[in-house]
Amino acid sequence: MLIRSQIWWDMETIPISVKYLREKQGKHRPNFEKKTKKKIKEKKKKKEVINVSVGEQDCAINTYIELIQSEYKTTARLKEEKNMKKKVVSSLLIMTMLTTVLAGCGSGSKDEGKKPQADSGETETIAIQLVNVVPELPDVEAVEAELNKITEKEINCKVDIQNLFIGDLPTTTSMNIVSDEKMDIVAVGLTQKLADIYDDGILMELDDYLEYAPNYVKAVENVLKAGQVNGVQYALPANPYVANSPGFVYNKDMADELGITVEKGADFDDLTAAFAAVKANDVYGSSAGGSTALNVHMYYNVETFGTNADFGYIADPVNSTKIENFYASDLFKNYCVAAKNWTDNDYMPAGSLTDTTTPQEYFKMEKLFGLPTGYDMSQFATWQSGQSFAIDIAQLDDPIITTASTAERMWGIAANSKHPEKAMELLELIYTNADVANLLQYGIEGKHYTKVEGTENVCTAEGAEVGPEGYTSLFTKYGDPTKAMTAVPNGDDYLEKVEEFNKDVPTSKSLGYVFDVTNVSAEAGAVSNVIAEHLPRLQSGNVENVDAAIEEFVNALDKAGMTAIIEENQKQLDAYMEQQ
Repeated sequence: MLIRSQIWWDMETIPISVKYLREKQGKHRPNFEKKTKKKIKEKKKKKEVINVSVGEQDCAINTYIELIQSEYKTTARLKEEKNMKKKVVSSLLIMTMLTTVLAGCGSGSKDEGKKPQADSGETETIAIQLVNVVPELPDVEAVEAELNKITEKEINCKVDIQNLFIGDLPTTTSMNIVSDEKMDIVAVGLTQKLADIYDDGILMELDDYLEYAPNYVKAVENVLKAGQVNGVQYALPANPYVANSPGFVYNKDMADELGITVEKGADFDDLTAAFAAVKANDVYGSSAGGSTALNVHMYYNVETFGTNADFGYIADPVNSTKIENFYASDLFKNYCVAAKNWTDNDYMPAGSLTDTTTPQEYFKMEKLFGLPTGYDMSQFATWQSGQSFAIDIAQLDDPIITTASTAERMWGIAANSKHPEKAMELLELIYTNADVANLLQYGIEGKHYTKVEGTENVCTAEGAEVGPEGYTSLFTKYGDPTKAMTAVPNGDDYLEKVEEFNKDVPTSKSLGYVFDVTNVSAEAGAVSNVIAEHLPRLQSGNVENVDAAIEEFVNALDKAGMTAIIEENQKQLDAYMEQQ
């Protein structure tokens, strides 16, 4: 069955996907609930058609999607209690109608269960996500061919690399689950946080499959709980070295030419001075981009809950477990004051909210000086990849280990994976076989990268036949960092630096805690809509008065139920801490 559903883009937020608990491991029956939201940039096209291919078992889900889209196509957000009540009634009506639809879906809704099975002997194909700044890579198939020479021999499987633009990651993953498209290994973290997706039916519970990746699991055992919810393993950290601090990546060649220094511990005043210097050369200092996602927290050592601090934050995670409203904090206000100053002085582009070119692309084109980022040893190679100039990263604070830093890059297995055992075997191979990790991370030697002469384990794009334009992995990280190659500007002392950076680093008191939003799901939806309305203008400095704009924002959050969310989050965290 093919459903052509019209999505109307004349609003900022539309719920377009559902809570989808698939019949995994024989524990759940299909369960559907309005949960995930798609954030829409302003002034996008008014309409767009999405083609959703579904099978017999998914007839109820797609019927629900049609009803949801129809229900919300004339409403922008939850503004008043009257509108809230209407939506609750509509949701109840939809659920009632679904009961009838489910009754006619045939035997596809029966519990069949998913348990570890013996290898069938057939060569299976396992899909793995690759998250990038570009949606298309011309040499993916060539890299797959080289990978398959190893994987078919070692674990009898082929690899299907699914390259995704980072902004499309949550929506693509969610829709692929709904339409039962091929998915196996899923990138958890980045723009797809575990706290936001674990109860959407996107991820499979992994506890029964950990035995298929013993070396990988052992390597990350010190941070395993960051991928757990209520004691259930939903994801595996990609890296055992998870210390992180806020940072600011910048064009080092430009800085050297203009005599600019961005020191460790730089604050907003220091950045403002640097931005003023580059503006004299017609270069923007930085950009907040479309600002549909929170990036303010990249300037601070805090623990946030939810993609956009929807569920609160902890200001001092090493010493405290007190959850507060990030948007009512001095930290948020101080950034907003700086952002308005930057925009007013043309240090940041005022039109970034409607600009389809990303800040990362402007950085690559040398049209802006730098961007906020996490700071750890791996970030140097990540940001240097594909650049025609030297980069550097200023460390803005001391490193700590938080749930957020640990969960920034994790691997999960999709709930609709047909071969979870083989998917876990592939994760094990990626972690233990440097050749597999290097292919996924950098592509083919000679074509996409070359080995730096005089080094043992350092690569560069210089001298490569095609380079990163043919294949690259900007946001996903593959393999054991002690075995896989590293890229310039790192050297052979990379591992030594990583271990030193992670040595004796303090850990968040709430490490491993994940908030269960079920009890306040209605409030969470309303809060998300409020954030989608107010955050972009404040974060990009496009407000007339910061104090007034924040006051309006915080009042709207309170009305939407932010206080109830924080109270529920605090209650769950307190219970979690008692069990530690």
